[in-house]
Amino acid sequence: MMSKPYLLLLGSLQEPILAYVSMKLARKAVTLVVMDFRQPCHDWPIVFSWGEGAGEPFLSAGRRLVPLVDIRSTYIRLGQVWKGTEEGAPDALHHRSVFPHLLSILPGLVVNPYEASNGNGTKPYQLMRIAQFGFNVPRTLVTSIPERAKEFFDVCRGRVIYKSISSVRSIVRRVTENDLPRLEQIRHCPVQFQEYIPGVDLRVHVVGNRVFASQIETTSMDYRYTDEQSFRTIRAVELPMGLQEQCIGLARGLGLALAGIDLRRTVQGEYYCFEVNTSPAFTFYEEHTGQRIGDALVDMLCRGTV
Repeated sequence: MMSKPYLLLLGSLQEPILAYVSMKLARKAVTLVVMDFRQPCHDWPIVFSWGEGAGEPFLSAGRRLVPLVDIRSTYIRLGQVWKGTEEGAPDALHHRSVFPHLLSILPGLVVNPYEASNGNGTKPYQLMRIAQFGFNVPRTLVTSIPERAKEFFDVCRGRVIYKSISSVRSIVRRVTENDLPRLEQIRHCPVQFQEYIPGVDLRVHVVGNRVFASQIETTSMDYRYTDEQSFRTIRAVELPMGLQEQCIGLARGLGLALAGIDLRRTVQGEYYCFEVNTSPAFTFYEEHTGQRIGDALVDMLCRGTV
């Protein structure tokens, strides 16, 4: 009888998304190996060997040795695993240094590769890549010069938002006339400004060759954050086939087997793309729409191909 294939999970089972995927995989005919980056390094020693008679590289998971060639798929969900770890602690430094090298040698399907996951580490760069795949993108300015920011505000007729440049989550806010005197502060830190595009928000999850689109209607500027004065409704929708193929092409072009693409549909029916989340928290949308995104991800991991 053939042995069950290994599926590797990188992260912590205290992280809700990884725990959810782990629970679903536990029902499949696979052997799960969890590398918890919250644990001390000696809990998951890695052995590499090359040359004649050296043997194959493997991971040590408890008392079990797992040859890398037997790993069918890897799912990475680090989330906030490293956050809160004492800065400069030996384990934290070791984790950060070994992680890219580990991912570079993993066989099979990796969701998502290290280089691809870093794509949203700088949003201006990612926006440039998105435009290369034919998507409309909002006019964008990154500057530390107050005068340039004011010019941009005028060119966009006062319809401007500002947001984080890095992958760190920030609340998207409108720039108002009252904010203009505060532009002097950006001399100390570059800020990303974008033309505000009115319309309806869409979160599109691409899982391999499958597309799950959710439409979000809200009175809040940033639908991820609502208060007592705003409302939010989320429902599953079907995208035009051409747009579905474009989203799949974007994810594939960025090297992502799993992606959360943020779109907005204007009143004129045009679609704008703002960014691509390389490690989306898809369960939030599942809860509101009933879409089986997690099942699609698990099926893909078990296949080992997109």
